[in-house]
Amino acid sequence: MSNEISESQIKKYQEDFNQVSAYKVAERAATKNGINNVSINEELLRKMRNTFNVEIDAGDVCNQKQSGRCWMFAGLNVLRTILIEKFHVKNMELSQAYLQFYDKLEKANFFFNRVIELANEEPNSRLNTFLLDNALGDGGHFAMFTNLVKKYGVVPSSEMPDSSISENTKELNSTLTEYCAQGMLYLREAIQKHATKERLAFIKDTFMNNIYRILTISLGVPPTSFTYEYKDKDNQYHIISNITPKAFYDEYIGQDLNDYVCLSDAPIQGMKPFVKYTSRYVNNVEGGDSVYFFNVPLDSLKGAAIASLKDNRPIWFAADVHYQALRKEGILADGIIRSDALFNINFDMNKEARLTYRASFCNHAMTFTGVNLKEDGTPNRWKVENSWGKENGKDGFYVMSDRWFNEYVYQIFVNRKYVPAEILEKLDKAEVVEEEPFNTLYVQQD
Repeated sequence: MSNEISESQIKKYQEDFNQVSAYKVAERAATKNGINNVSINEELLRKMRNTFNVEIDAGDVCNQKQSGRCWMFAGLNVLRTILIEKFHVKNMELSQAYLQFYDKLEKANFFFNRVIELANEEPNSRLNTFLLDNALGDGGHFAMFTNLVKKYGVVPSSEMPDSSISENTKELNSTLTEYCAQGMLYLREAIQKHATKERLAFIKDTFMNNIYRILTISLGVPPTSFTYEYKDKDNQYHIISNITPKAFYDEYIGQDLNDYVCLSDAPIQGMKPFVKYTSRYVNNVEGGDSVYFFNVPLDSLKGAAIASLKDNRPIWFAADVHYQALRKEGILADGIIRSDALFNINFDMNKEARLTYRASFCNHAMTFTGVNLKEDGTPNRWKVENSWGKENGKDGFYVMSDRWFNEYVYQIFVNRKYVPAEILEKLDKAEVVEEEPFNTLYVQQD
């Protein structure tokens, strides 16, 4: 048997195609309109109603523009609902640019520390390649968000608004990635020459100082204190004077971020339930909380999410939005795209197989702000706050079918008070397994 494609094979493939007239119809439709547009399941689309019997007033949808900050937007969306309620305002937005600045700075520091640890490996080793490919990108995880908030607090968006660079990060990321790679080169060369710890610290600090300058020129100087003025729904004026970002968080949000726990439904081969999986190569703040995954039964994960929503608290979650999704319509529904029917093929991998064989990734973070419950208390659809602007979905809010949740939602972060006691006990006593950062869960949501 030859490993090459032969002319006879191609001839046979063409003959098989020509024998079915419907294939030519499909070809004309697809080439004119695109795969997804001619594969939409209109019957299912009509059933995806944007009404919910459990719903949170989440404010206006934000827009991450051409940046990969979804995890940050989703985290701030969770926190701002507390301010909307406490300040009695219609809408409130917290500054993503403020946390973005410190995320980049912390990621650079984290990168250089790992570079020094891995100096004895080849530059193109798998771990060094992972560091170079992921050093200063926009993506992240919920634990990385909480690490930033714990250390730096938050500010209203008016105190450090988005700019052209924070909204479109390609040029900044390219600059930082190249400069960090140069820092890696300098540090490795110094180590090869048996440089002292003091010399390595000096090299690292020089690069960090320059990175701080790149960030201030690109994003602006983060405020260390500010005065915030606003009017509430009753048109009453309020002022908060000369407050630091950390004090603003502590006094007006006050949510203990240590109370949030990760629950996952990510059945990757080799990953056991009720074990905390983590990697020392995935994080931003040195010494911060670790990024981890803790697999639980899907019903336990859903139950915690529903309990939180019933208590008017939104849920941060991560999923794969590349599958079975209509962006403009704001629909996430398993079976909404019938490309299998278009191509006359079968897609029969389950959730475990898609994750294990890298067909699916944990690539986007959003916020649950509602759920529709049937008479028996089980959900049939979920309300999702996305960060892609008001032009998509219903003013930026999406509808997710419960079947899509089953297949493509991989992780939620929820306050532990909504988690069943038996799950919390297993989490608190769980074995921690340190692993390399190569499975599909460690892809940083963007």
